[in-house]
Amino acid sequence: MLSFGISDLANFDDEALHVFLDPRDGGVEPDDLGRALQGSDATFAARVAAALDDRASQRFRVAHATQSTPHTVDEARRRVLDALFWPLLYWNAPDRYEELIAGEEIHPAIIDALDVDGRVVCDIGAGTGRFTLPVARRARRVIAVDAVPMLLGRLERHAEESGVRNIDLRRGSFTTLPLEDGSVDLAVACSSFTPSGPHGGLHAVREAERVTRPDGAVAVIWPQQPDWFEAQGFEYLRFDGDDVRHFRSLDSAERLCRDFYSQEAVEWVRAHHSPDVPFRVLNTSPPNDVCIKRRGAIPSR
Repeated sequence: MLSFGISDLANFDDEALHVFLDPRDGGVEPDDLGRALQGSDATFAARVAAALDDRASQRFRVAHATQSTPHTVDEARRRVLDALFWPLLYWNAPDRYEELIAGEEIHPAIIDALDVDGRVVCDIGAGTGRFTLPVARRARRVIAVDAVPMLLGRLERHAEESGVRNIDLRRGSFTTLPLEDGSVDLAVACSSFTPSGPHGGLHAVREAERVTRPDGAVAVIWPQQPDWFEAQGFEYLRFDGDDVRHFRSLDSAERLCRDFYSQEAVEWVRAHHSPDVPFRVLNTSPPNDVCIKRRGAIPSR
């Protein structure tokens, strides 16, 4: 399986550290972070302390200065790296991430259900444009927000290659969207929104609601733990559709199954000699569902 080391955190710039190390809503614990960085570069530890708010920074400094056993340090590093796996992937291996999501095709009925035609849409955690690009062909404007500049750069290139010109790219996070109150008809996150931080949680739900008009909607495509979203007032919809993930090639399927899924999935690819892998083999569900919270009926135009 693909993995990262604690030193890879140093590749984040200061803004990314502030976003990804936010402890709210079950994000990275400052105490774990302090222990995990014991023995690491002092300059980087100072950057981390500066990126945290005052309370979290104090907890980090105390934990970092208190000598821990090697086992305690290793366990803290494991928890930190588990919590930050996806941000580390986005930042350190954007090409690998883009190759991974290439076979994830959003069910067209989801876009229909969101009623995007002629609307102003915010794509939260837009990445390289998995949702942004198909929706931009129907929406009036799409504001694509992501915390990772490398992903936004790829999205910009894809938009230029596709001749799509109604996309507004902005750097921002789930909990600090660079938009005015009530400025979009629809705020959407595709697969990246989770029930906990640093890329989800209640603060992120409230922020999505803040930027959405009173008669608009907030949606999470391919949600993790749909019951959590239902508890926050979302409606869960699931559509019948393609239950197969289409990797770019046989080599890509085998490599990505090895790095992100399981040895069993690798063996399936080898046995069937196919880049088209059922989601059940990957032990995950297809992107055929969505949670929608309608703040009011969006009037037709």
